[in-house]
Amino acid sequence: MTNKKRLKTTKNSLDRFSGVMPNKKRGRPRKIPREWVTGRASNYEFQLGQVWEKLEPSLLQAKNADEVTESFANFAQPYASEFVQRHSSDVLLLLKDPDFPKRAEPRVKFLARSLAGRTQYSFRTSRDICEKSTIQEERKSPHRILRREFFIECSCGYQGPALDNKCRKCGAEPQLSLIDWTGRAPDGM
Repeated sequence: MTNKKRLKTTKNSLDRFSGVMPNKKRGRPRKIPREWVTGRASNYEFQLGQVWEKLEPSLLQAKNADEVTESFANFAQPYASEFVQRHSSDVLLLLKDPDFPKRAEPRVKFLARSLAGRTQYSFRTSRDICEKSTIQEERKSPHRILRREFFIECSCGYQGPALDNKCRKCGAEPQLSLIDWTGRAPDGM
């Protein structure tokens, strides 16, 4: 074997195991984590919900971004800084959207979820991310693990062996504890 062939095979084998070649996941790369979008959506929903009764009439009458800014400045003073500079034109676009809801509570949710991913995601994608998160939360079991060993005791009444560290009957997962995080019990125990 010549020296050139030895170098080529050595480089290939080292590259395969050294982690130089990144493992790319399928699809378009995420711009920001989905948790950030859902967190922002819940914050925006809370903020808009606090001032919506006063803000809604003037906001629906707005015809340009300056009027939206003025509405937030006059009727949503505590939260105006969050929406005014970045989202005035986006709010105006959403108000004119044909899918904009008719009732107050869905309007707040629609605006909050649409604006949560702005500059990184479109309105629709932002709402889709929030919707998927809501569905995942609803699918989680309301029960919790009371005792965990090889056998578990769940609040739903099931006692027996665990399946993938979950309750076999309802699918409840154990809550994280300080012992799980640190590997040792607190000093007071």
